[in-house]
Amino acid sequence: MLAAPFWVLTLFTCGFAALLGGKDGRWFALIFLLSVLLTMPAQLLGSWHGTQFWLAIVDTLLFGALVWLMLRSNSYWPIWAAASQFLTVLTHAVTLLLQSFSDRIYEALSTVWVIPLLLFTIIGIELDRKSRHDRAYPA
Repeated sequence: MLAAPFWVLTLFTCGFAALLGGKDGRWFALIFLLSVLLTMPAQLLGSWHGTQFWLAIVDTLLFGALVWLMLRSNSYWPIWAAASQFLTVLTHAVTLLLQSFSDRIYEALSTVWVIPLLLFTIIGIELDRKSRHDRAYPA
């Protein structure tokens, strides 16, 4: 039931980023869509009753790619996108440290941070566009 809104938001965000986010937005769209495609089989290989190692690897790779994007960008939105993904990676780390971690909480926490990540991307790109416009056409 949550898959349809996720896909709508993902496709909208990646399209928005690719069309209006410049080079950084195009990199984000490529990186994020690749991670979503890798996430699907990774989730099938594990169980929420313990650490999902394959999913943790995909999430860590996405975090690394977002940090790379953040370090080469002149925009602020990649910082917030990377921070959201870092919280997802921390969720996987917690399950390694606490063996009794609730599987329902683990599943919720490892998936919830994608929504802020996508929203930060949309809002950040739009704020960057507005800022560039305001500098080009001062009042």
